[in-house]
Amino acid sequence: MALLIGSLLLAGCLNSVGEMTKNSLANNVTKPLWDFQYDPPITITTTIVDENRPNAFKPGESLTDNVHTRWMDENLGLITRFDWIVSKFEDADTKIRLALAVNSKLPDTFGADGEILKDLLKADKLLPLNDAIERFAHPKLKEALKQYAFTMTEVTKDGKIYGLPRFNVGDEGTVMWIRKDWLEKLSLEPPKTLMQLENVMKAFSEQDPNGNGTDDEVGLAVSLKEGPWNWMGQTDAIAGALSKQMLSTFDIRMFWNEDENGSLVYGAVHPDAMKYLETMASWMAKGYMDKNAGMKDSSKAAELAVKGMAGVMFGPFWMGAWPLGDTTKADPNANWQAYPLPAGPEGLKGKAQKPLYGIYSVFSKDFNHMEAWFAYYNKLLAKNFGPQDPYFDPRFEKGFHEGYDYVIKDNKVITVNFDAEGVPPNEWPLPDGSSIDMRWMLYPLTGGAPTLPYMNAAAIKKIVENSNAEVMTPIEQGIKGLNSAQLMAAGVAMSEQGLEIPNRYHGPLTDGMEKHGVFLQKLATECYLDIIYGEKPLSYFNEFVAQFYKNGGDVITKEVNDWYQDNKP
Repeated sequence: MALLIGSLLLAGCLNSVGEMTKNSLANNVTKPLWDFQYDPPITITTTIVDENRPNAFKPGESLTDNVHTRWMDENLGLITRFDWIVSKFEDADTKIRLALAVNSKLPDTFGADGEILKDLLKADKLLPLNDAIERFAHPKLKEALKQYAFTMTEVTKDGKIYGLPRFNVGDEGTVMWIRKDWLEKLSLEPPKTLMQLENVMKAFSEQDPNGNGTDDEVGLAVSLKEGPWNWMGQTDAIAGALSKQMLSTFDIRMFWNEDENGSLVYGAVHPDAMKYLETMASWMAKGYMDKNAGMKDSSKAAELAVKGMAGVMFGPFWMGAWPLGDTTKADPNANWQAYPLPAGPEGLKGKAQKPLYGIYSVFSKDFNHMEAWFAYYNKLLAKNFGPQDPYFDPRFEKGFHEGYDYVIKDNKVITVNFDAEGVPPNEWPLPDGSSIDMRWMLYPLTGGAPTLPYMNAAAIKKIVENSNAEVMTPIEQGIKGLNSAQLMAAGVAMSEQGLEIPNRYHGPLTDGMEKHGVFLQKLATECYLDIIYGEKPLSYFNEFVAQFYKNGGDVITKEVNDWYQDNKP
């Protein structure tokens, strides 16, 4: 493949292991880093889970033929091919296992984590990336890999790196959303403590703030189906107000916190969790939460708020547009605003740190076009940072593709809140008015458009402090496009970033987790629901903890702490 390095002074073309290849750039001259095209084209194979999401593509387009695949082919000389397309994640795992079993060729690049990643590493089927990262990776990616080195432990073996984390932005951590119009209607002040929050929820539950004459309101819209931590409608802020131990019951790998001795403990079994359970059980008994919350996921929990039947909800800053913005359909006077998190009786505040990475991009040991993959990745990543970035493609100045992640109206680039900006519905990128996030499948080679942890933070701070500040980068453009509720919430989230409680375990799926994890997650989730719903007394927690350790929790705790001793920061 062609070697993109320095200013692209190309004397020859080397692959990732230093061998000559026949692929070269169309014009072998000095060019900017962003300006490349392979001739003949390079084909990179991958795989994807297509869950038949209704908004994935526009009419007439598909995974194999869409605006971005055509753009890549015509402008970059890069062709995406799928070795397989499956509809379920477990089917993708099965495909990989079959390939390993019969020693058949793997896709050039794909996503992996957990048990599958362990199997791939054990079978020595993945390409080591140390050299490719050093030679080809975007400097900002290198910085992130260094700053968040803990994200690499699962893909590092004998000093070699075998995968790249698909980073999340992570700056959308929990804020407290409240119906300000309900506060004003009932002459209430925004709550600053858990006790004050309880008083607000009591009023919202009992004083008919939606004014329909029916007792159909609850104080808090919450999802309990998957435990305390979720992506929306979570209760991590309640746990954080009562303890420094963050809780998750739905994932055995989260949250592991340090105890008083510096060892890691699964937060869901720490004695402090009883404070959370006691509070939640009290609120459920008093009718401050939906009785069906235990069966609801995040989206279903949000429906209660959107229908004007709940006045408090915890979640990310972007909720001010969707879903909470839709509340005006039920009540034109609805006004959701974000407030700082409530403090517990001892003055504690806390929230979960959103995981900064998901699965990993890994590469077949036989893949020899790492330079081309990084050239593409760097271009997508640089789109966030604007023209000052040497990898920034000026063709992406407004966005990736007009009508997909942005529209032009009255000579203005609009990337979010299309309805509020007066864009006709037939011109929205997606029928529901949401944005490019729903079109992640346009970028299967990188698992979505690349991001880096907290890359929006500086832009949020700049625009919050001066809403008229000159926009210099696409990130700032996106933040500038937030509605007033979102922007205020983003400012609140950033001001409380220091309250985030991280998960301390970043190692591989251990043998104990693989063997016992599913059962223990189910055990923990059911225990929490039983206590919150009053079906079991608070003292049942101790019995649950004993069962947790008896059924594999002791093994997992030892494995986690053995890892922590070797990887403690």
